[in-house]
Amino acid sequence: MRHKESATKKPRRKFKESFPFYRLLPNIITITALCFGLTAIKYGLEGNWEQSLLFLIISAFLDGMDGRIARYLNVTSDFGANLDSLADFIDFGIAPALIIYMWALTDLQIKALGWGVVLIFAICGAMRLARFNVGLKSPQSSIQKQFFTGVPIPIGGILAIVPMMISFEFPAINFVKYPEFNIVYLLSIAVAMVSKLPTFAIKNIHISKENVKLVLASIGVLIVFLIVKPWITIIIFCLLYIVSIPISVVVFYKKTKEKQII
Repeated sequence: MRHKESATKKPRRKFKESFPFYRLLPNIITITALCFGLTAIKYGLEGNWEQSLLFLIISAFLDGMDGRIARYLNVTSDFGANLDSLADFIDFGIAPALIIYMWALTDLQIKALGWGVVLIFAICGAMRLARFNVGLKSPQSSIQKQFFTGVPIPIGGILAIVPMMISFEFPAINFVKYPEFNIVYLLSIAVAMVSKLPTFAIKNIHISKENVKLVLASIGVLIVFLIVKPWITIIIFCLLYIVSIPISVVVFYKKTKEKQII
């Protein structure tokens, strides 16, 4: 009788493991950034250039937030890192090049040349991401942690659309619309992304407690300028970044030399 009861007894249900919703927040931000990047392509296809760039810039802002939020919440994962890389490739390796192609490179007599530039830009972006992902698993010195190797792909994607922003604010500057100029410009950014140039890593910049109020006030002023004159503000920041590249090279090799002497 007991044997019959044990045979008919149903096994206990195992509850599936659960976790707090906030752990999904970085991935949700990454997916949102991907949607904005794809929507930027959609507006580019429609010839709505300003709307296209706006969505791309929002995508870049969200891309800068997901990793930081993941580290702050201590919810980093291999899945999130790979999802972020795939989203970055589409948002900044494909979308900017496609938008520039539709904006300026379709007027070329040899249309294959313009499309070839798009392919080169995308390939260099993929290589930049692959090298970055491999570098995350490699040991780095304290100096190497302060610099990126080459221009990061999100920054490269924003730099690629600077000619369009210039044309919005300064219509009299015609050369930024020339296909030849955009070909050289896009290829230069592509090379910079896969180069070994040391560039400043903004995430490793530290602020002293005495300067916190000043930094917050400066950010407030920056937001005002972004609202009032968004294109000019972003152009200025992009130019400052370009100027910072040779400075970062000098600082990197100077620190490396000092460490070798010590």
